[in-house]
Amino acid sequence: MKNMKKVLFCFLCASVIGAGKLKAQVAGIKGGVSLTNVSNINGDDRVTGHVGLFLHQPLSKNFCIQPEILYAPMGEKFTGLTGSKSTLALSYIQVPVMFQYYPVKQFYVELGPQVSFLTDAKVKADGGNKVNVKDNYTAADFNINFGIGINATRNLGFYGRYNLGVTDITKNDNTTYSNRGFQLGAAVRLK
Repeated sequence: MKNMKKVLFCFLCASVIGAGKLKAQVAGIKGGVSLTNVSNINGDDRVTGHVGLFLHQPLSKNFCIQPEILYAPMGEKFTGLTGSKSTLALSYIQVPVMFQYYPVKQFYVELGPQVSFLTDAKVKADGGNKVNVKDNYTAADFNINFGIGINATRNLGFYGRYNLGVTDITKNDNTTYSNRGFQLGAAVRLK
């Protein structure tokens, strides 16, 4: 316990000293198209959009950290037991923290964890019927994200990201279902 306190104290001191050398944060907005599905459901990708805010913080010449908050629907289109076509429509507030590496000035690769909070869950039939299924799904989902991006100008960038769910999003069954999806979009820096 004593050694742990020393390690924590050293980490805090290094963080405070390092923070004084960091460049200013840049805020921005981002959004685009999402192609999502759920593991162990044999259906088609659900095409939706995502939108949100980010803070971009350089850590060194080549490394940055970028926390975000996004509204991002997930889910999948599938054919039910009766042959009817339906959509599992899951809505989340996603909070990724991305670590970005810039091998060259305008191009980056990124990796980071994400927690997502379920806001709504419905099964929508093609005929227009909607059934609330939120009680069947967990309130939080954990994911690993990885992607690439390019800054076309100082204020405009484009990105592609894959979201891999690592937890079971359902309750009370013996099958593991996890979210997966691609996000393609644009980011606008406001500063």
